[in-house]
Amino acid sequence: MLRSKMTAVAASTRITRGSDAVWVFVLVAACALALSGCASVGDKEAATAEKMAAAQTEIMHKDAEASKSALERGDEAAAKGDNAAAAAFYRQAHSDDPNSTTPLLRLGQVDIALGQYTQAYEAYHLVQVLKPNGPEAAFRMGELMLVRGSPQAAIDEFNIALETRKDDPALFSAMGVAYSSMGQYDVAIKNYRAGLAIAPEHKGLLNNLAMAQFLSGDYDGAVKTLTALVALPNAEPRYRRNLAFIEAVHGDMDKAQQVVTSDADRAALDSELAAYHSAAADRGDAADRTALMGIHFATLPARPASQAAADKAPDAVAAQ
Repeated sequence: MLRSKMTAVAASTRITRGSDAVWVFVLVAACALALSGCASVGDKEAATAEKMAAAQTEIMHKDAEASKSALERGDEAAAKGDNAAAAAFYRQAHSDDPNSTTPLLRLGQVDIALGQYTQAYEAYHLVQVLKPNGPEAAFRMGELMLVRGSPQAAIDEFNIALETRKDDPALFSAMGVAYSSMGQYDVAIKNYRAGLAIAPEHKGLLNNLAMAQFLSGDYDGAVKTLTALVALPNAEPRYRRNLAFIEAVHGDMDKAQQVVTSDADRAALDSELAAYHSAAADRGDAADRTALMGIHFATLPARPASQAAADKAPDAVAAQ
């Protein structure tokens, strides 16, 4: 009897425990579902937070863009090569601060790049009004005068700049080009050498020195200078072609061809070598020295047709 009661209790206990197990399972499943729901809500909140952060970043970016000055935006446009946009921003910057020379100096540079020489002149002239005898404006105005075919006016401006820029190789290069364009090769060479004393491996100065030497009749000096130039790291192919040109005009076509054989564009080289043959056959007045300078000195972009009508002065060479 006692045993049967104990068995009944035990059985009842097992059933109770079984029911507890069922409820425990139900509770665990419910918690799992609750946790799953919580995780889903958490993901949504995280995604929403990311979107809000992205929107805030975009707003801040737009605010930063809006807060940039016209001068800064002009600099950004110029760095991208968008000179037309840069000019518009620089004009706005000048309108915002009419007494600042910085926007005008930068405006002049992009106007020259656009071939707008009259506008560049107006910008530099206004700088000179605001800051008489300023070296930067004088240098830039001198470059502009050189481009427009007025080397003596350029030299007058360069001499103003030279008073405070005696350590600027670019200024000596520009002065050398101005004197070369007037046929004063000895003075040009002195200026190139003065620049090279400051920057001994300045490639533009070395190239221009070699051409002035050649145009003055110093063939050996020109070859020596260009040979040193083409041996420098990252020397441009055009320097080798300048050397080949001089060798060809001097009558040594074998040397001319040896100098340029490392260049890739064979068709272009063949065409140039044919021109060298022609120059060597008809040396005339130093193979037309003015034309030689136009070929071998860097030039600024050609003027648009609309501007060419307004600026009738012929283009001249510009310093490298």
